[in-house]
Amino acid sequence: MQWEDAVMSTRLQWLVAIMLPALLIAGCGLGSVMIRERPSPYGFDATVDAIFEAAAERGWEVPKVFDFQQALVSRGQPDPGRISVIKLCSPEFATRMFASDASKAVSVMAPCSISVYEKSDRRTYVATMNMALFARLMPQPVSDVLADIAADDAAILAFLERAPD
Repeated sequence: MQWEDAVMSTRLQWLVAIMLPALLIAGCGLGSVMIRERPSPYGFDATVDAIFEAAAERGWEVPKVFDFQQALVSRGQPDPGRISVIKLCSPEFATRMFASDASKAVSVMAPCSISVYEKSDRRTYVATMNMALFARLMPQPVSDVLADIAADDAAILAFLERAPD
């Protein structure tokens, strides 16, 4: 048994030695896969309003909005421009997600966040976590809940695919 453990340990070491550099190199571009950034067809305030309205229509609540511009400037930091992070919670999905002790650790991702910000090009952008990808990476039953969250996320942000009124 010790010999098998030693062989397994050696294989694991080789796997780590080969895969770790590859993952680190690939990880440099993972941000664009894990986080989705899209331009909004609307200005900042209209984008925030559209998210609030679409979220409410789907039964989501907005327990908190972080105004990073105000928070930083009020502490004497340079003005980063308009940046708000909207925290969204679906009581239904949260109940499903946290029903098991095995899935409570996923609470680190809750509530879901949607970031709205302006860049130097004066356009408004929306960034979200790629919940569809996270759904594929997580075990059951978390993956099912994240897949449902990804579907709602897509519905809430469907306005990003439309031209402005």
